[in-house]
Amino acid sequence: MTLKKDEAILDILSDYEKLANMVLNQLNEVKKLISTEKLLFDDDHLNALKKNESKINKLEVKVSENIINSIALYQPVASEIRKLIACYRIVISLERIGDLAMSITKLLVGIENQEVYSSFSGFILKMMDLSVDMARRSMLSFINQDMELAIWTIKTETIVDEFNHKMLKKVAERATLVAEDKNVLISFIRIKEMVAAIERIADHAANIAEASYYSCEGKDIRHRRP
Repeated sequence: MTLKKDEAILDILSDYEKLANMVLNQLNEVKKLISTEKLLFDDDHLNALKKNESKINKLEVKVSENIINSIALYQPVASEIRKLIACYRIVISLERIGDLAMSITKLLVGIENQEVYSSFSGFILKMMDLSVDMARRSMLSFINQDMELAIWTIKTETIVDEFNHKMLKKVAERATLVAEDKNVLISFIRIKEMVAAIERIADHAANIAEASYYSCEGKDIRHRRP
């Protein structure tokens, strides 16, 4: 029983790393789209992102089911249960980050006005860079049981929130000035939604860091962060 339990947990953690890498790769591909600053997109690239999202969804279901089965079948000890519960919380956030990456892509493709996008693209890329870095560090914090990375991620969320508020204010101000131009207004709306989605990636990164902290320290710091 002990050997099967250990193998099951190792398989779960191995699949977690695969899922984390898939999500990070997806985020990096979306970053590339944003960094080009040009609203020109390759269909093959977009189709690859869609296929990757499907793979992420399937692996998240597999890992979640294996976690539930391992708890039910092998009666893990307290520290193992903490790790499995934390991993369960994390894979849900990973799948949602994957969804957000795809949402950002769709919104980006839907922006019609190049001039409007160019005026905000640098700011969007900075925000995306920080959110992706948060996601990467939070994932590593669980793999390596590195609480410094977890705490850094949690504290950095406020910086992304500030980015979001500043960006939304700028978008709202400029959108009001050109409300009569439908093409331009739609572009502003999609940029606003993109920024909100990027901010939610940072939120999920912080959630992952909280779960990592719970796994390592045995303390649930949701709503009362360090």
